[in-house]
Amino acid sequence: MAEEFVADSIIRFEIDRIIKRRKYILKMNNAGINKNKKGERMMEKDLLNIVKSRRSTRQFSNEPVSDETIRKILDMAAYAPSSWGGHPVEYIVIRDKNVMAELARCKQMGAGPLAYGEAAIVPIINKRNLELWVEDAAVASTYILLAAEYYGVGACWIHMKDRRGHTNMAEDDIRDLLGVPEYYGILNAVSLGMKKKTSEDRSLAPTVHYGKY
Repeated sequence: MAEEFVADSIIRFEIDRIIKRRKYILKMNNAGINKNKKGERMMEKDLLNIVKSRRSTRQFSNEPVSDETIRKILDMAAYAPSSWGGHPVEYIVIRDKNVMAELARCKQMGAGPLAYGEAAIVPIINKRNLELWVEDAAVASTYILLAAEYYGVGACWIHMKDRRGHTNMAEDDIRDLLGVPEYYGILNAVSLGMKKKTSEDRSLAPTVHYGKY
């Protein structure tokens, strides 16, 4: 009887230990899941703040933008979606203020921020055998704008395609200035610089039609 009692006690002890262990593992797993969900919520909030706070910056301070920051911005732009997953966008980075001023003069009006920023980025795409080059350039440029906001840098899209330049069309003037081949498309340029002032918060809502217009 004594031996049976001891054996029974050992079995109950082992069962109780296993139950406690399983409860502990379940608790830790739930904690991990909650932690991940919290991290996802934080990430979502950060992205939402970036999207909401982004503005076209046309006035810049004299604070420099480092080469490293520009590289990080372009590293993020490299992940922009593209037609057929080809990632065809290339970038010309301009830091020379004289060249930036010349770049601004490649468009008759509306390109002033290029002359006053700390850097300019010109996305270019080889148009040969690429039907959707405009869309690819637009998406990559949007990533540049969001990445700039993420790193606290002001940015402004300067449209170039089908705009008048001072001697030819703006695209042609840019090709002459930067040595871009004729078969490369130029949709726009992006001016970069530290913000002179911060913008006020705003609240926007989409206009949505469900099912049909």
